[in-house]
Amino acid sequence: MSHLPAIPRLNRWLIVPLLAIASHTQTAAAENGAPPGLFGEETNLELTVSAPWEQLLDDRHNEDPYPARVSYSGPGGDSFSFDATVARRGVSRQRVCEFPPIELQVDPEDAKGSVFQGQETLRMVTHCRRPDRYDQYYLLEMMAYRMFNRITDYSFRVRPLTVHYVDSDSGSSYDTRFAFVAEDDNTLSGRTSLELLSIARVPLSRLNPDAAADLALFQYMIGNVDWSPLLGSGGENCCHNVALLGPSPLGDEARVWPLPYDFDSSGLVDAPYATPPESLGARTVTERIYRGYCAHNDYLDVARQKSLSNRDRILGVLDSDPRLDEHSREKARNYLEKYFDILGDDEEFERRITSRCRK
Repeated sequence: MSHLPAIPRLNRWLIVPLLAIASHTQTAAAENGAPPGLFGEETNLELTVSAPWEQLLDDRHNEDPYPARVSYSGPGGDSFSFDATVARRGVSRQRVCEFPPIELQVDPEDAKGSVFQGQETLRMVTHCRRPDRYDQYYLLEMMAYRMFNRITDYSFRVRPLTVHYVDSDSGSSYDTRFAFVAEDDNTLSGRTSLELLSIARVPLSRLNPDAAADLALFQYMIGNVDWSPLLGSGGENCCHNVALLGPSPLGDEARVWPLPYDFDSSGLVDAPYATPPESLGARTVTERIYRGYCAHNDYLDVARQKSLSNRDRILGVLDSDPRLDEHSREKARNYLEKYFDILGDDEEFERRITSRCRK
């Protein structure tokens, strides 16, 4: 267990005014004619990314960055273009995807005046494989992020994209597909007044219990078991598919907020390559298994009521992008409705969730 320098306990009630200030600042910037920022809107952004895509795809073991150029037109017709780099990222998706997820590194100076202003390192989730049906899986993954946004501000915002991939070596169009980018570290830190932490592990007692209960119920809602808020996998820093937000430096008494990401292994997405861990005894990823901790059971009722009160907003996310086809939408809606049925039934909630907690 790591030993961390001491600072006074963070008063979590101070965070709400800070979030309001951040939101007001973003609104004021938009009123003054500045772009609202990449994550200030949920509308689709169409852009062209020119890079040596054939090289990147052929050399599967090279995760070094390649030079790229990003171009798009703003709502007023103004054209923006700036330098960037693209690189392979991720682990499991690199093994199963023809087109890997991408790390988009933006040149901060070159991107001034565009919606990418202030961004540096962005995680771009791509279509994975050639068949168009793969877009449906990643539309649903993007929507999972948005569903958690409806529950808590301590969550990664996302922006949907239509990306025109142009191979810079040949000058030819490679493909045009759906993708999305997730909020970068700097934007998230500025919005929450907390820092993304890089630590080896975190004790269970240090997790903010309200946030941990929100996290556990959300992961149960989307049918995701591929996460850990306490330690990383394979010797990596904490945590597995969960980022930690907290004050920096992190004191002995301070709590941390767990933020989930990467939902392609969830039952909501139901990607064809996703399989549940054998140790959990599930037959398919659509089988829900509660992975929250018993230490947070006293906070579950508040998290439960929060989900129930946001039911319509959560389900409404499925109507937020017309690219999600009717079959995928209805399948996802039925899957989520079963979750809300459990939340609305005291006996089922106890049987499937509270009594199934991890010690």
